[in-house]
Amino acid sequence: MVRLIYNYVVLKTKCKGKSMIKLIVDSTCDINGDITDNYDIEIIPLNIIIDDVSYLDGIDIDVDTVYKYMKDGKALKTSQVSYESVSKVIEKCISNKDDFIYIAFSSKMSGTYNFAKTIIDSYREKYPERKMAIIDSKGGAGGTGIIALQALKMIERKHPFETIINQIQFMIDHIVYYFTIADLRWLSMGGRINKTISYVGNALNIKPYLTVDNGSIVVSKMIRGSKRVIQMLIRDVQAGTAKFTNQIIGISYAGDIEAALNVEQKIKKAINGCKTTIFEIGAVLGSHIGIGGVAVFFFDKKPEFYEF
Repeated sequence: MVRLIYNYVVLKTKCKGKSMIKLIVDSTCDINGDITDNYDIEIIPLNIIIDDVSYLDGIDIDVDTVYKYMKDGKALKTSQVSYESVSKVIEKCISNKDDFIYIAFSSKMSGTYNFAKTIIDSYREKYPERKMAIIDSKGGAGGTGIIALQALKMIERKHPFETIINQIQFMIDHIVYYFTIADLRWLSMGGRINKTISYVGNALNIKPYLTVDNGSIVVSKMIRGSKRVIQMLIRDVQAGTAKFTNQIIGISYAGDIEAALNVEQKIKKAINGCKTTIFEIGAVLGSHIGIGGVAVFFFDKKPEFYEF
């Protein structure tokens, strides 16, 4: 599966009519055809730096190219959104007389939220008639993806601006992340574990089991064997959705669609009445977690407004 290369940050919509509220995310938010084929959404790219050359994520470079560089042993760096990228989207919304809500990457993992908030605050002073909001997602990837999907459905149903804000915040407070990666080297390169643990862990086929706690990635457990870590993931998802089974569960993958399809099959078997949606992890996050990662995202409590 090839990730879309966006024509800057504008996606064509197939929705009927023009919404007066625009949803904005950045390129750490995983999206797929469920979103791009049916809704109007703005995407602000972060930057990927290779050999001192900066590329806009999803525009100048796609995830497959990033993985190729990684396989070749290239050192990759990432950086937050730029002033130009943020201001271009804001000015487009203002020009169209649209209010907007920006769900930003976790402030614990990037400076994107705080930087974009400063820019938005300056525009708010100039255009007090426009409603502008930025929300710290305290996460990213498919977690932000399924929150964005519900927010877009609320916009389509013309819920009030403040109601949508409140529901997004509720979803952020009740989104659960579970994920694993195939190779411990990527965690050591990011400084989350030391190189010795990485080397020994890979030799013993030990897999990290991770979650997100208050906006930060946490290594919850180290489990020996891919099969065991997936079994634990499925058990935890089943337990976490016990009181809210008829929801859309997000699954994101990094370079291994078969891993995502395998997890999807197991989830559907374990949780009666659920739906699933699959995302490909974007290039920025993929460069940090490495090739072969798979993640699952769900709500542990049903939002007041939820479309299945």
